[in-house]
Amino acid sequence: MRHPSPASPQRLRGLARTLLVASACVLAVAGCARLPNPLAARPQAAAVPAPQPIDALRAAAQASPQDRFAQARLADAAEAAGFHAEASAALQRVIDIDGSTPERLVRLGTMHLRAGNLAAGEAAFAGARALAPRHAGAAAGLALTFDMAGDTARAQEAYRQARTVAPNDWTIRSNQAVSLLLAKRLPEAERTLAPAEREADAPQRARHNLALILAARGEHARVVRLLRRDAAGTDAEALALEFRSFAEWLATASEAEASALLLQPATLRAIPREGGAGN
Repeated sequence: MRHPSPASPQRLRGLARTLLVASACVLAVAGCARLPNPLAARPQAAAVPAPQPIDALRAAAQASPQDRFAQARLADAAEAAGFHAEASAALQRVIDIDGSTPERLVRLGTMHLRAGNLAAGEAAFAGARALAPRHAGAAAGLALTFDMAGDTARAQEAYRQARTVAPNDWTIRSNQAVSLLLAKRLPEAERTLAPAEREADAPQRARHNLALILAARGEHARVVRLLRRDAAGTDAEALALEFRSFAEWLATASEAEASALLLQPATLRAIPREGGAGN
C-alpha cells in the first residue's frame, strides 16, 4: 500500500492553524520556561489594509478623546482590521473614561496577546479575575498567557480553575488538552478530550484536536473513525494520514520550533466574554 509523501512544512503549518484552537487558552510547550519567549519581543504583525472608514473613526476618536463611544467604535474597527495594538489602546481609553468591567478587561487582555504583549495581557486578565473571581474568561485568558510564556504548570492550574466555572465549555477543554499534548502528556490530553468522541454536542474542532492527540498515540483506526463523522471515508483516511504526519513532526520538533509554530497571536480565538467595548 502506497502512502502519500509526508506533508510539507507549509501544509503542516496550515493544518496546525486549522486544528489548534486558542480561545480562552491555547498551547504550552514542556520546558519552555527555560527558552526565550518567542513572542516577548515580537513586533506587531502587519495587518491587512483596513477599510477606509477606520480613518474617519480615528479622526473622531482623536477629536473627542473623552467620548467613550468614539473610542469604542475605534477599538471595534481596529480589532476587526487586525490592528491589535491600536485596538488595545482605544479600549484602554474606554476603560479610563468609563471604568473597568471583567468583560472589558478580558477583551483587553486578548488584544494584548494578539499584539504579542504578554505582560499587559496577564495584567488585564488578572484585573478581570480580581473583579470577578469566578469569571471563566479571566481564568482562561490567564491560562493562555501562561501557556504562551511556557509555564505549563501555571497554565494547567488556570485551565482547571476555568473549567470549574465553565465545565461544559468545549473551547477551554480543547485548549487544555492541546496544552497537554504539546507538553507531551498524552494520556492526560486524551482523558481531557475523551468526551468529544462520544458526546453529540462536541464541536468539530474538539473532535479534530482529539484526533490529533490519538494520532500522536499511534491510534490510527480511532482517528479515522473520529474524522469520518465530519468527512467522507476517503477524505477521512487522507486527513488521518496528515494528522499522523503532523503528530510525527510534533514528536521530534524542538520546544522552540513547536512554540514558534503554534503559539501565534493569529491563533487566538473566542476567549469567553460578554458585551462589546462600548457596554
